[in-house]
Amino acid sequence: MVNPLEQFVPVEERPDGVYVKAGKADKDLLRIGIINSAIENSYVMNFDISKFQDVITRGRGVFERIGPLFEFYNPDVEKFLQVTITAQKAFLKINSGYLSMGKKPSEKVIVYFLKRKGVVHGLKSDQIKEIVNENRYDESYEIAEATPPIDGQDAKIEFKIPLDSSKQPQLRSDGSVDYRDIKSFTSVAKGEIIAVKCPPTAGKPGFSLNGEQIPAKPGLDHQFPNGKNTEISPDGKQLSASKAGIICKEGLHIHVIEILNINGDIDFNVGNVKFSGDVLIAGDIHPGFTVEADGNVHIKGDVESAKVISRNGKVIVEKGILGKGDTLINGKLGITVSFAQEAMLVTEGTISFEKFLLHCDCVCQTMEGHGPDSSIMGGEVKAEKSVTVKNIGTEKGAQTKVVLFDKQKAAIEEKIKELGILEKKLRTELEPIEKQLQTKAALLRKADEITARHREEVKKWVDAYNLLNQKVKYVVQKTEELKNGLKGPKMYTGFVHVQSTIYAGTELDLYEIKHCITERLTNKRFRILNSGIQSEG
Repeated sequence: MVNPLEQFVPVEERPDGVYVKAGKADKDLLRIGIINSAIENSYVMNFDISKFQDVITRGRGVFERIGPLFEFYNPDVEKFLQVTITAQKAFLKINSGYLSMGKKPSEKVIVYFLKRKGVVHGLKSDQIKEIVNENRYDESYEIAEATPPIDGQDAKIEFKIPLDSSKQPQLRSDGSVDYRDIKSFTSVAKGEIIAVKCPPTAGKPGFSLNGEQIPAKPGLDHQFPNGKNTEISPDGKQLSASKAGIICKEGLHIHVIEILNINGDIDFNVGNVKFSGDVLIAGDIHPGFTVEADGNVHIKGDVESAKVISRNGKVIVEKGILGKGDTLINGKLGITVSFAQEAMLVTEGTISFEKFLLHCDCVCQTMEGHGPDSSIMGGEVKAEKSVTVKNIGTEKGAQTKVVLFDKQKAAIEEKIKELGILEKKLRTELEPIEKQLQTKAALLRKADEITARHREEVKKWVDAYNLLNQKVKYVVQKTEELKNGLKGPKMYTGFVHVQSTIYAGTELDLYEIKHCITERLTNKRFRILNSGIQSEG
């Protein structure tokens, strides 16, 4: 068969392969594309175009080997070859009639056939070899698979400071910090790196069966969750604190909240503390001192015979509260403490403790004892919704009272009480005016002539009487409206849950229904049912 390269360059076919010769002038005259088409049209299966190009480029003017003798493909074999192509795979079937051509199919023939059918990538050479060598005819085998792209990885934010959600104060909508359910938090210094960003990657492209590149989907970029008092470095790779403070989260954003950080005790060296933000005290609060804050107050040590007030936040005492009936802890959103004795704890939120409350007076929405032996021993607990602890009372019968109260009802009753005091005051003011009018009326009845001065004087007393009387009527009307609001049945869902032991002598008052525990009980839940206290468990 005529060598197709002879029409372009001098060719010699030697026993060890094909040789071609090209001079320097041939480099600019020859067109590789045209040559390659001529090769394909001649069905040459083993032409190495790269070696041919190398000879042309060097242009040495001598015969140089470009590969073995050409092997030619017989297109008649395609009557016995069948390829099925899907989006991701190709399957080959060789009809046994192929043997009628006088020889078995070779790997080169199969590969060249697949190339003609557009399958050039992902060929499974071992599978093709087995099909040929083991004479697998008349069955379909998978012989090629596309390479799917590997999508790029999204950008990653790596925090250099622990952001355990269970230890993170959460920022409320008003900008203050909520320390609910935490026992510690993380502080940062100005300029300290909070997080670094690993940029997204481009991914790795795939290839279809015909060799076309399948682009990969690049990873998504993520913005730093920067918030108040944080800044992003000029290269966009680091997030740092622009001020010293504590880390807190608001949704996806990270803030640094400024706090008053007292690195020691509250004593005569520091004095009383009053601050508009959050306060962090590393030590104890000594007897007789007061700490007041608009935000949260976090005390790492003890509180002894002192006052701690958080007007809009929570009070956290990591250790204990040691009072002698002279200690007040008031945290609007909640109080968290390890233990307390002989103290008053007041909150509109939850009182949470680990060990015990000993002879304390507590007012809260809910009370939760989280420790394995959390106990209320002596004192009085008043909760709006629920009390959940391990133990209530003591073996020796310390006077312990647990009250569930209707906050709305209590507020109404307090308002009725205030109106009652006001009504009494108005009637006290009304009484002398009424006497003056009676005196003036008696004098006028005896007088022969009523002067203008007398009329004006009487009118002033009448006006004063009418004004006070109208106020009295208004107060009486409002009192009746409030009293009517207290009428009718109430559905109460509050409960007292004693997970371990409630001791004899403990007094329960659930929405003004009283019950005294007369014997030791275990694992009981007390609630109101059918106008009475029911215990479950």
